[in-house]
Amino acid sequence: MWLRPWHVIVFVVLLGAVLVTLAFAVADRVKDVLLGLGVNLLSSVVFFILLELYWQRLTRANGKEVGGFDYLKFARNIGRSRQVRILGTFIYPLTDHPAHARERQALLDALAGSVRRESFAGAQLLFLDPVSPAADSRAAERKDDDVLKRMRETLTTLHGLLKRIEAEPQRHRIEVRVYSRMPPFSLFQTDDFGSISFFYRDRSISEVTRYEFFGDSPIGVFVEKTFDDLWRDERTVPLENWLSGNTQPNPPA
Repeated sequence: MWLRPWHVIVFVVLLGAVLVTLAFAVADRVKDVLLGLGVNLLSSVVFFILLELYWQRLTRANGKEVGGFDYLKFARNIGRSRQVRILGTFIYPLTDHPAHARERQALLDALAGSVRRESFAGAQLLFLDPVSPAADSRAAERKDDDVLKRMRETLTTLHGLLKRIEAEPQRHRIEVRVYSRMPPFSLFQTDDFGSISFFYRDRSISEVTRYEFFGDSPIGVFVEKTFDDLWRDERTVPLENWLSGNTQPNPPA
């Protein structure tokens, strides 16, 4: 539980306890005053704690809006998470964009290193097929960059990641699939905490407002169902199949 400032709460509790203690050592008239003040102070602390707990629960259920996305922080979170999910058309750290070289290295190292952790359950990475009608539609909305090229670069980078870990006994823990219909949002998720953003014209998903949520919230349940539906869609195929030109329906998950 996160309360602030702690020093004020401690001071009020101590003051209330002192007043209650003193009340039993003075005359009756003063006793009533000190006892009343002490009990009121202690009661206010209890009320504050209950209010804070309620606010924390409300925030967890409703989530919050944040600006932009920190890829380096996400990479650090991957290193200590059991499960990772990413959904998008492409993301710049997986492309050849020179401004994202540091983030690219951090993200790839975090994913590659995770397969060696016993506590790591797996990563599910979903990206858009650059030769699909949905990709053409998104490209028409993003005149600020060659997004079809970025999509291809993303898939090439992920293929390199899979090659990098192919000697690992637990290489199957990282799965990459290619989908062909436009999703309602982009997603970054580690364990039960994630964030989504919507697709805007001429703006990348890392530049727009994102919505953070917990997996057990109503929005978290919706996001999980949407992701699972797309992951299991018959037109969604493993990256290896897509690269080899085999677009047969995906095997049941």
